Amino acid sequence: MNRDQELKWIEVDLSAVAANTRWVASRLDGARELIAAVKADAYGHGAAEVARVALKAGASGLGVRDLSEAAELRRAGLKAPIHLLMPLLPSQAAEAARLAASPTVDTVEAARALNAAARGRRFDVRAEVDFGLGRWGVPPSGLAALNAALARLPRLRLIGLSAHIGYVPGKNTVEAEEKLGALRRLAAPYKNKNPAFSVRAANSSVFVDFPHHRFDAVCVGNLLYGINPSPSRPAPLKSAWRFLARIVSVRDVRKGASIGYASEYLAPRRMRVATLPVGYADGLTMEPAERLIGFGSGVSYWGTLGGTRLSFVGRCGIAHVLVDATDAPDARVGDAVALPVRRTAAQRVPRVYLRAP
Repeated sequence: MNRDQELKWIEVDLSAVAANTRWVASRLDGARELIAAVKADAYGHGAAEVARVALKAGASGLGVRDLSEAAELRRAGLKAPIHLLMPLLPSQAAEAARLAASPTVDTVEAARALNAAARGRRFDVRAEVDFGLGRWGVPPSGLAALNAALARLPRLRLIGLSAHIGYVPGKNTVEAEEKLGALRRLAAPYKNKNPAFSVRAANSSVFVDFPHHRFDAVCVGNLLYGINPSPSRPAPLKSAWRFLARIVSVRDVRKGASIGYASEYLAPRRMRVATLPVGYADGLTMEPAERLIGFGSGVSYWGTLGGTRLSFVGRCGIAHVLVDATDAPDARVGDAVALPVRRTAAQRVPRVYLRAP
């Protein structure tokens, strides 16, 4: 890609991904596995590219949402263990076997289908336990019955438990501690019988805020990409992402002039307004987690140019946004402005990979 000819692009710093992965790998605190979460195209960074770097930097496996993501990694030539983080449908069992993907199960029906699809090989599976998130998983009270059913299937072996406790830093800390403790107690009989039995519940938030509950395996995404979900606990992470768009127009606007859709914005002073060729189709103004990017109540979105903040003016359109460039008098057509976007939404924007050493 020739950046000089592009109006918008994303820079992904793979050296930052490598450094962040090494930092996580150095703090497993007894956990045996580091699974790099590369679901949703590695949170928009590029699944295959990130996977290669993370594996080299200390990850032992890759976490994906479903079989389509697993297939993409296999087509890219990746042979590392791939963990399916979402339970399979029974109809997907044969494809899981073909891809040699490590399944998650929460129903007897899916387990039976996996057993039938194994055809001479053995599937090591994890049972997903639902601790109240409500999306999928067997309730804790149903785990014994599921385990008994798995024991009757000769080509399946239950090697561990996984859970997502729905923890959000600063919101439900006490509840999260209680659920993580309950998971530990639930897993205790299995671990007493088999010390290699693996328990996994530490995503990025749990990894940072509950170091005593990292269990046997961790599966993190945000931390690898330089996002600390718990600002109260500093971490030496490096940002791996920059979204840039070039200014395509700069205009002087008189005080009191109405601009933007529905003429809703009235210029409070004489202004220089720049146009950027990006909008909500590219993920702009779609970032839902204010705590991650520093926006607060009553504060608008903005871009930055040479350290100067350019606040958004009026409504963000599907393919453009206006920004206040009054405090950047040297801003010119062609200059690149850095913007905050929801990373997984910017699917059609070209990526430029800054390679890891």
